Amino acid sequence: MYPYGLEQNPYHGSPTPRMSDSLILGGKRHKEAKSAMLSCISDLHSRIGNGLQDNDSRLVTIIQDVGSGKTHLTLHIKGLPDLARTSVISYADLSQIFPRTVQSVYNAILTGFDDQNILELRKAILYFLKQEAESNVRGAKKIFRFSVIDSFFGKSIHSKAQQIIDNKLTPDYAAADQVLRNKLSIIENNIANSILRNRLRDDVYNVETLEDALASLSAIAKLNLKFLKKLTIFQIDEFDCDKVSLDVIKGIINAHLPSSIITLNLTPSAYEDIRSASISVFDRLEKANYKIDLAGSNTFEEVNDITLEYIRHHDNGVNFTSDLEKDLSSKIKVIYDEFPDFRNVRSMINIFYHAIESAHKRSCAVIDEQAIDDTIKRVYPGLKVRGSIMSIPLSEFIRIKKNCNDLKELEDGVRDAVRNLVNCAHDVGSVSELSSDSTAIEGGDILYNDSTGTRVSVSVVMSKDHLRNFEQISNTVKTSGIVDKLLILTNSYANGMGNGATVVNIDRSKMIDLIYFNGKYEKNDIFEEDQKRALLLARSIKLC
Repeated sequence: MYPYGLEQNPYHGSPTPRMSDSLILGGKRHKEAKSAMLSCISDLHSRIGNGLQDNDSRLVTIIQDVGSGKTHLTLHIKGLPDLARTSVISYADLSQIFPRTVQSVYNAILTGFDDQNILELRKAILYFLKQEAESNVRGAKKIFRFSVIDSFFGKSIHSKAQQIIDNKLTPDYAAADQVLRNKLSIIENNIANSILRNRLRDDVYNVETLEDALASLSAIAKLNLKFLKKLTIFQIDEFDCDKVSLDVIKGIINAHLPSSIITLNLTPSAYEDIRSASISVFDRLEKANYKIDLAGSNTFEEVNDITLEYIRHHDNGVNFTSDLEKDLSSKIKVIYDEFPDFRNVRSMINIFYHAIESAHKRSCAVIDEQAIDDTIKRVYPGLKVRGSIMSIPLSEFIRIKKNCNDLKELEDGVRDAVRNLVNCAHDVGSVSELSSDSTAIEGGDILYNDSTGTRVSVSVVMSKDHLRNFEQISNTVKTSGIVDKLLILTNSYANGMGNGATVVNIDRSKMIDLIYFNGKYEKNDIFEEDQKRALLLARSIKLC
């Protein structure tokens, strides 16, 4: 059993989502984008039988950086069960096509149609031909090889049609061609016959020019509309400034493929490259009917919701309680804050794929800090927490950060850590031994001589009324007459001089570094490499 009582790892380990993974959709921006896309489809489909023109089409652009979830959103749309009643969808990834030619791009689009879509269209064409035969249209019965003998034995054209659908009977293709040519254009007839033969994808061999490809795509869209009453959606992923891609997409847009929606996925940099490479294509993109910008898809709120949605989906409200959600969100927040490289959906999903596997191997009920720490070390070796001088493990970072909410406890912890940091610096000869007079000065916490002999008093101030404390401490130390330098360590973000004192800000990372160091020092667990890092930490807060 996986963490949270799951039967399987809810995350995918592949660099790009699989169709099964795309069924899950989280994040406000992605759900808004989905809503916009469905609105576009609904608007165009509502016009079928109510004024839909042959050249009615829509252009949709989906723009955002790599790893933001464009492909996931696109595949999610493709896999929506409700859309199967209104649309036939082809998904083509241009990054997988090499070399890019008109033929290879057209082949990718044909391959992008699901087999089920092609079979459904074949069945619809056969039923249309069946109706023609039952209406005694000349030559239509030949298609089903229906004879007087069949009639004598009680067989029907319907049963013959079912045999063809089940591939138990081969239709008379020549007869089908004769009947369809009176109903369809030449290219539509050719495509329909290819579909009847289960050879639609072989049509790529009939395409030599861009005009050929556009004519075939138009014919496919018309057949989907005529026989299925469905729109055709062409999803083009990884659109860029490759010359062939630009020519094909420009041709598709200009052709106004009937009852069709063209969606283009591209990055902001590709968008700018297209502006430079082809201003005419860029102009068409600028005039898209729907421009879906996934800006904000890499915010913490979005990444967090998407990451949680995978577990919600597989848990189905059984074990993944609100408390467990909050616990996991706190871990996601640390990763998001401390590792800028992971501030996108793709990277975060990869981390949690490995983390949940690690937790599973240790029979953990939840994804714990160690699972995440093990993942960072194994999958991203050498990666450190942002700003950490002590090279603190992520598991320790998360644990200590959770305990940093109590201001009094935090101040005491930092004070103890600074005292031991000075002791550590003394151990390697960087400063003198701590003075026994440290507490003799009101407001002073630590007293020692630095390497130049300067008498240094250190005060740790984490209270809310920083300025009043700074002034009070500074005045007290001035009157003592035994201190040359006053150092105030604070979380006030007030670096500089404070009434004669040197004020040094200790941000959250340094606080955690100090507390982590202190734990190791008190356990006598400081080795040579730790001493070097400790001295760097001491210098970073001006202790030596």
